[in-house]
Amino acid sequence: MREPNFSESQLQQAVNTAYIRHALEQHGVWVFANVPSLIDEFDLGWDSAFHFPWYPHVPHPDHEGCNFFIQYKLSGELTSAGAKEWQHWNSEYFRFKIPHNTKDAVGKFVDDYHQWDRLKDLANQNYPTFYATNATLSKDDLRSASKAGTLLNNIPLLDVRGVAELHKHVTFTSSSTFFLLHSEKEESSKVSFATAIEKLSESKTASLNASSEALLRSLKEIGGNDEGWNNDLLKISQARDNQAPRRFQAWITQALLSSFVRKHLGTEMLWLPKKG
Repeated sequence: MREPNFSESQLQQAVNTAYIRHALEQHGVWVFANVPSLIDEFDLGWDSAFHFPWYPHVPHPDHEGCNFFIQYKLSGELTSAGAKEWQHWNSEYFRFKIPHNTKDAVGKFVDDYHQWDRLKDLANQNYPTFYATNATLSKDDLRSASKAGTLLNNIPLLDVRGVAELHKHVTFTSSSTFFLLHSEKEESSKVSFATAIEKLSESKTASLNASSEALLRSLKEIGGNDEGWNNDLLKISQARDNQAPRRFQAWITQALLSSFVRKHLGTEMLWLPKKG
């Protein structure tokens, strides 16, 4: 297997910088890339996370108030017909591994899926949660794409929300429109980083009422058994239902939810719904 001549940290730094640049150019906002320590990453599951107020996902109180999560993986390139997954592609292909190697109680190396479990937990709450990987082995390619402002077009993303089973390897080719996930084969869409964030930005154009109701459901799930949290959410529902004419209820709900997020999460929510 041919390995890239750059590290996972280099990939992470390059893509995070490209994403910050994209947010500034498209939204006029300097965003902050949250990068945990290795110890914290074990509990969180992700390498980098951002909060984007224009995404319709509530800031997660247990994950730095972020609503977009990335785990970076380095892919190598398999070039031999004897490679394990060759029969699925019949050409050179890229591969990365989902679990980490760790030692069990008797010192034997085993696959550790703890990181996957943490990511899948976020994905199951419908948070944008992705594996990001390389489709080149060349650091010069990364550098050139970064300078040209095209790097996000060349970074494949695997959406964890769309993966149903547990897998060891993920494979793809530079021209494929999907990933294959192995052990038991599963197919998942392969999109560029740029395409994924464009789709997420488009998702905010739900009706005001629908987007507010979705946010209210997410907040109820995140709050769990927190009494103060749940009491404030109950007040929002009561105020909306009892204190306003129906045609104003959606706008009042939006204002109350914005106040709730500011109070409990210390950040701002911005969503610009379409008419209706």
